Amino acid sequence: MAVGHSTELDLDAALQEIFAQCDGSLEGEPPKAALVFATHDTDHERLIERVAERYPGIAICGSSSTGEVSSRLGFEEDSIVVAVFASDVVEFAVGVGTGVRADPARAAAEAVASAMASVSGEPRLCIAIPYAGRSDPPALLRWLRAELGDGVPILGGAASNDAPSDPDVEAFQYAGTSVYNDAVPILLFLGDLAFSFGVATGWRPLGPRATVTRSSGPWVHEIDGEPALAFYERYLGGSDPAIANPLAVFEPDSDRFYLRAPVSTNPETGAIAVTATIPEGSTVQLSVAVTDEIFDGTKEALSTALERFPQGRAPDAALVFSCAIRKYLLGTQTGTEAELAREMLGPDVPFAGFYCFGEIAPVASVDETRFHNETIVAVLLGA
Repeated sequence: MAVGHSTELDLDAALQEIFAQCDGSLEGEPPKAALVFATHDTDHERLIERVAERYPGIAICGSSSTGEVSSRLGFEEDSIVVAVFASDVVEFAVGVGTGVRADPARAAAEAVASAMASVSGEPRLCIAIPYAGRSDPPALLRWLRAELGDGVPILGGAASNDAPSDPDVEAFQYAGTSVYNDAVPILLFLGDLAFSFGVATGWRPLGPRATVTRSSGPWVHEIDGEPALAFYERYLGGSDPAIANPLAVFEPDSDRFYLRAPVSTNPETGAIAVTATIPEGSTVQLSVAVTDEIFDGTKEALSTALERFPQGRAPDAALVFSCAIRKYLLGTQTGTEAELAREMLGPDVPFAGFYCFGEIAPVASVDETRFHNETIVAVLLGA
């Protein structure tokens, strides 16, 4: 994987710098696939067109972002990252499904079918970068799992923008030479791929566990038979739930969990809206974290990926998907996550990624992909 990263405001100047960086690392090898992450204000159509012109036949996947990271520049805002892949033993395929909001099942089927139409063999790994606003990301991931079959980890993050509180500001997704605002692009890896991943948060569950007794869509109405707000009030008093105190949602018969961040409340009914669905019957617990613990989560995700990488092989590249909420809570210290990646991966492993509106990774089983919040996912790749 070769990485280019630029903060140039002029798109042509940025791409000139990015292409020079990528070409220098490729050393003449023709790239076959690309992941592209760009600040929301980019001319997205022109960006994708230029990448396709520079590398004819390349399979492009990616999205707009709320912050970009790479081994070139670390963490930046208002920048563009391009990671291109070249290999003699690994195949790459990009597919896309549209209409995620209206019909996630059809979108998932379309994404997998369009990707597999250009390759033969069985996929080893799927990177998904879907639209996640005003939709049901967990349902989309269930349908992607059904289409891909068991044994293919689904990892990635949801397309993001720089105005998360404004529902009228779209996040964009890239697939091929097209730009979408309601789609699920996927990048499949096939062939002799070595990979591993780590998933962590840094948040600590606090207090007794409880059961979600009534929920619908993104709304949690009742926990242990009482209004969901009453559950939070035991710990926060009269304050509204904050994104810094997400609900830990536990896997059945496990201490492993994923997070759901509260985003709004209904004081009249006591219901809380979270960033994605929490099924009725789920076991939940309030969670907390301070800055150092958030960075502990960063280190845990990276160290887990390193420990799990196949023995006898060394990673050639890494992808990092971190949550936009982590960025907002860390503020001026956000860049420490990229610094930790550089330190733990070493100077010879290029990495690229972005800050997402929700992260994608298994928790307890590779076949049970979850949609996360306030989480970091590290993916190591090799051949």
